[in-house]
Amino acid sequence: MNYVKFALSLLTLIVGNTVICAQSSSGEMDLQIKQSLTFFSSFDEGFEAELSAGDPHFYVAPSWEEREMSRELYSGGDHLQIQKGDGRHGDALWIENADRPVYFYQGKENINYSEMNWEGTVSFWLRLSPDEDLTEGYSDPIQLTDSAWNDGALYVDFTTKTPRTFRFAFFAEREIWDPQLRNWQEIPMEERPMVEVEEKIFSREQWVHIAFSFRNFNTGEKNGEVDCYINGEYYDTLSGREQTLVWDKESSAIWLGYNYTGYFDELALFDRALSTEEIQYLYSLSGGIASFFPD
Repeated sequence: MNYVKFALSLLTLIVGNTVICAQSSSGEMDLQIKQSLTFFSSFDEGFEAELSAGDPHFYVAPSWEEREMSRELYSGGDHLQIQKGDGRHGDALWIENADRPVYFYQGKENINYSEMNWEGTVSFWLRLSPDEDLTEGYSDPIQLTDSAWNDGALYVDFTTKTPRTFRFAFFAEREIWDPQLRNWQEIPMEERPMVEVEEKIFSREQWVHIAFSFRNFNTGEKNGEVDCYINGEYYDTLSGREQTLVWDKESSAIWLGYNYTGYFDELALFDRALSTEEIQYLYSLSGGIASFFPD
């Protein structure tokens, strides 16, 4: 028997099976993640979402209070444009906006809101230098709410003081997390439903992947949990709180670029809390989530 040839054949079989298993595992991961998507906008070629369980169109309104005056936005303007080839993958959304006008996607069905035992995941990419690019005031690249920032809202923001601190924020109904209705400055840091990122993670040169997955929302118990991720790595968890958000679905929205200057790309919402492994996989996708939807 040619033992060398036999050994090489056996090695080829083992390696071949390993490759097949890896490809199968990758394919299964793709399918699991894709099936959980409720909304995805790559901002390649335009504003309309590639996938949406609800309305795929992008809207602009004079202000939060004047949302009834909103209109669909098909091309960019002074505050918001699609920048060709500048994205994490493909094109990107460039925003240079103050507190008005306001831009948003409709939340109904795009956000998989549930009145009981709600869970989900939000994923996107940012590129900016906060201390150099942001203007005065709090800056919210994205916010999911039906009413106000401190009354049933999920978002990320940058603080007002230099150096600007990046924060994950998860506010239940105001009467639940702050029944005394105190001024913000009066609320101790440990009572604020936020995760602060002390490290300097943003720059004009590098894209940063941000994601958070939440579970046990709208249970009526103090068991709400939110896992926060930066560049595919677990960062921290906000837990031990009642996370009850009583939303009017018709009024819910995915607000983008409030008082924000910088790039934004690959916005994705999911109907369940993705695992750490799945978040890492999202981060490592060579073609981004758009690769799930070949032409």
